[in-house]
Amino acid sequence: MPRDKSETNAKIITHMREEFLTYGYERASLNRISSKVGITTAALYKHFRNKEDMFYFLVKDTLDDLREMNAAGQREMELNPAYNPFEPGYAEALVDFIYEHYEGFKLLICCSEGSPYESFEEELIRMETETNKEYAGLLQDKTGRRSILTDMEWHLLSTAYIHLISEIVRHDMPKEDAKGHMEFVCRLLYPGWKELLGIKE
Repeated sequence: MPRDKSETNAKIITHMREEFLTYGYERASLNRISSKVGITTAALYKHFRNKEDMFYFLVKDTLDDLREMNAAGQREMELNPAYNPFEPGYAEALVDFIYEHYEGFKLLICCSEGSPYESFEEELIRMETETNKEYAGLLQDKTGRRSILTDMEWHLLSTAYIHLISEIVRHDMPKEDAKGHMEFVCRLLYPGWKELLGIKE
C-alpha cells in the first residue's frame, strides 16, 4: 500500500491505473509507470512494494465491498422470511453496485491474468453456488420440497449467471444498456431457476 499522499504518489496511482487497464497485470511495466511519473523504478518502490501491491491497491475497495454485500445478502436471506432474490430490485441493485465499482470490476475481470486475482470469476461462481444451495435449503425447510440438483448442475447454473453478468464489464456497456442486459438475463434464467426450486408465481 502507498506510504504517503504526496503529489508524486498521486501521479503514480494515475499512471499505474492506466497501465493495468491498458496492458493487464501480466504485461504491465513498472519501468513504463516510473518513466511516465518522472522518477526511477527504484523510487517507485518507496511508494509500493511491487506490482502485486499496486494492483491490490486499485481493487481493494471493490473486493472489500463485494464481501460486505455478499455477507449482507446472506444475513437478509437467513433473517427475512420474505426474502426473494428473483425480485427485479435485486438485479437493479447489482447493476448499481457494478457501476459504483466499475474500475475495480474491469481490472479484476479483464486485466488480472497473472495476478493473485486471476480466478476472480471462479470465486464469484463459487460464492453464487453456495448462496444458491443455501437458498434451496431454506425453501426446503419452508415447503418441504427438495431441489435435487448435482454439484455440477449447481455449478453450471452459477457459471451461466456470473458469466452473463461479466459481459457487462467485458463489453463496457453504458449503464442503461447494462440494465436492459440484466432484464434479459433475468428473463432468460429466472423461469428455469424457479421451476427447479419449486417456486410458484
